[in-house]
Amino acid sequence: MVGACARSDVFFLPTSWSMTHTDARIEAIKNGARGSTMCEVTEDCLCTGGILADYEENDRVGRKLGAVIAKGRKIRMTSSAGTDLRGEITGRPVQYETGLFRKPGQFAALPNSELNISPIEGTTEGVIVGDVRVMGYGVTREEPVTIHVKAGRVVEMTGGKGALYLKTTLESFNDPTAYNLAEFAVGLNPFCRAYATNLEDLGKLGFGHHGIGSNYAIGGNVAAPCHIDIIYSNATLEMDGKKILDQGRVLI
Repeated sequence: MVGACARSDVFFLPTSWSMTHTDARIEAIKNGARGSTMCEVTEDCLCTGGILADYEENDRVGRKLGAVIAKGRKIRMTSSAGTDLRGEITGRPVQYETGLFRKPGQFAALPNSELNISPIEGTTEGVIVGDVRVMGYGVTREEPVTIHVKAGRVVEMTGGKGALYLKTTLESFNDPTAYNLAEFAVGLNPFCRAYATNLEDLGKLGFGHHGIGSNYAIGGNVAAPCHIDIIYSNATLEMDGKKILDQGRVLI
């Protein structure tokens, strides 16, 4: 996979697990390829929903938010269900996975459109309440997963079958890096359908998510055996105490 991507001009990666956080995608981008990872893609989500969005507009909104994030120091994301996670991001690059990949070195995760950043290792504190989806498990709307984070690491998971899946999966790697809090991210795509597909939940405007595990592909220092996203609804994003995105409303 690494060799094939590295030699490509354009790549599309429809896989069960995300290829964004792998050497294959990284080497391809370094060599000037462009393309899209497509974790858990379905035929349906390539025909309707998020794929019908104006990605130029998604990118415009993302660049506006990203300009503020890039200058910030402390990031905080909250939700109406109880998410409240904080971290430090000074010097970390903003990742614009907005859906456009026309130029060499650009990539997307269609039909997702998102903005993300990796916090400085060891700085994240708080709780995530995943009331939308756990990647690899499925929808958690009826039984949200609650994840406690201390000093940059996941330390506790509760909430029924989804939490048990996540706990068992992380334990199976037998690697402490798997518990790293890797990512803060917000969706940009108003056309994405809620609870329809993993890619649309990741990119839905008003939703937020946090990755657990690897962050080396998005500006961090941890190469873990996994990257598992926890997605929630009604997300609010604050930078240095100023709210800039509130449940899909851009405030800057």
